[in-house]
Amino acid sequence: MPDYENMKEYNFLNGQILLSEEAKIHVSDLGLLRGYGIFDFFRAVNGKPVFMDDHLDRLENSARLMGLPIPESRERLKEIILELIELNPHDLLGIKVVMTGGYSPDGYTPAEPSNLMIIPKPFIFKPADIGMKLMTYEYSREIPEIKTLSYISPIRVLPKMREAGADDLLYHLNGDISESSRSNIFIIKDRKVITPKDGVLYGVTRKYVLELCREHFEVEERDVTLKETLEADEVFTTGSTKRVVAISQIDNTIFNDGKIGKQTRKIQSLFLERELL
Repeated sequence: MPDYENMKEYNFLNGQILLSEEAKIHVSDLGLLRGYGIFDFFRAVNGKPVFMDDHLDRLENSARLMGLPIPESRERLKEIILELIELNPHDLLGIKVVMTGGYSPDGYTPAEPSNLMIIPKPFIFKPADIGMKLMTYEYSREIPEIKTLSYISPIRVLPKMREAGADDLLYHLNGDISESSRSNIFIIKDRKVITPKDGVLYGVTRKYVLELCREHFEVEERDVTLKETLEADEVFTTGSTKRVVAISQIDNTIFNDGKIGKQTRKIQSLFLERELL
């Protein structure tokens, strides 16, 4: 069995694989100075990357929309990621790919090349049979189609979340919900699966859950009100760090007496089967 406690960690930074303590960026980095950057995150399970091409597709789209040229080819990125998985041999490994506007000469203008970092870290899934509590928060991300580095709003309200005993936020604006700070939201009403269509980051897990749900349920992608969310039979969230997790409570509204709903359990099982293919 690997000695995880004494295992060295390796990162990739601008063309080099380095020990994590040696991977450092300069103070002129535009991600540091202005928050100008993007990232994507996916998992490797037992050494196998999960939905890697989908995540690299999204990374490329974010980079295009932000005007950040990716300094490595798609094939080279995949080679680097596979090498990092071998060097960081955890059963569950999170892989974060980060790109920033580079070392800016004036602290404002993006420079070339972009700074590219790949940071693998072990993690543990939240148990599938334990639900999450969300706290509603009036907010909509500025550019939801891009997975940017900016998480100012949810981090700023962490003390309020802790005070409320919440695990995450549920964004809503003008009566409609959009997403959580780090995952997509679905509701189930009368065996119909419904999820917001606009103003959300299109998650990779969301994509596969929608495909699976269309085989077993009626599915709607549309505007979803906060009112109907609180009146739903079941609510669940999807994300790379979560897979499919039930929402047991939103503010003071409790779903299914705090237990995992029957349809959510079915979707959890279907998704796990799909992931392991």
